[in-house]
Amino acid sequence: MPIIRSYPVVRLKNNLIFILVILVISSLFAGCAGSIKEKKDKALAMEDMGRSLVLQGDHRKGLSYFLQAAELDPDNPDIEHDLARVYGDLGEYDLALQHYKKAISLKPNFSEAVNNMGALYSRMKEWDKALECFQKAASDILYTTPHFAYHNMGLVYFYKGDYDRAVEYYQKALKIDPSYVNVYFDLAAVYILLKRNEDAVEAYKKAAELSPQSKQAELSLATLYIRMERTRDASDILRAIIESDPRSQAAKDAKQLLESINKR
Repeated sequence: MPIIRSYPVVRLKNNLIFILVILVISSLFAGCAGSIKEKKDKALAMEDMGRSLVLQGDHRKGLSYFLQAAELDPDNPDIEHDLARVYGDLGEYDLALQHYKKAISLKPNFSEAVNNMGALYSRMKEWDKALECFQKAASDILYTTPHFAYHNMGLVYFYKGDYDRAVEYYQKALKIDPSYVNVYFDLAAVYILLKRNEDAVEAYKKAAELSPQSKQAELSLATLYIRMERTRDASDILRAIIESDPRSQAAKDAKQLLESINKR
């Protein structure tokens, strides 16, 4: 007589076991996921605290928070970038490079980190490596601030003594962002070295127009006018600075320049 096999019962037991196993595994993964999220959230809080401290000028305390953040979230390119920048500010260039390279390996299109690594190479006077970084950053179509990279390329060529190339890249930066005031100061400086004083005058005027609250561009322009023996133009600018805010540092500097003119 055939044996009646309890297939439905066996399947039910197997299904129950399977379901129990799935539930256990799911709960474990849920626990792990919760733990990972908690770590990432804590790392983010540590990173924010580190950035705040660095902005306040306390780089070493900020570094301690970045290190704690990196322990909690070791594959976070933004934390590696923060570590690289603060190590660079502290003069620990080798450590800074290690963290820049790790940040870029974790996020290959991290053009901001590439640009900043180039700035570090510039501080180290490794000009060719710096240019390579800046060119890579500028060529990234997704990089939202390529004018920073072009400006930095101009600075490298300036320090290398290639003033014409410096002008070329400063102008590329300004083509992208005509309101990037820092470039006008550097452009004026290189124009002066190239004996293109009138171009330098226009660069300082543009800088003054873009930053009316700061009188640095006007002071620089007045100084240039003195060199060009345009003392009347220089005096007019200096008196205007003094009248605008007599107690400011800019007014004190203007008075000194005005006195130097009057002694001639």
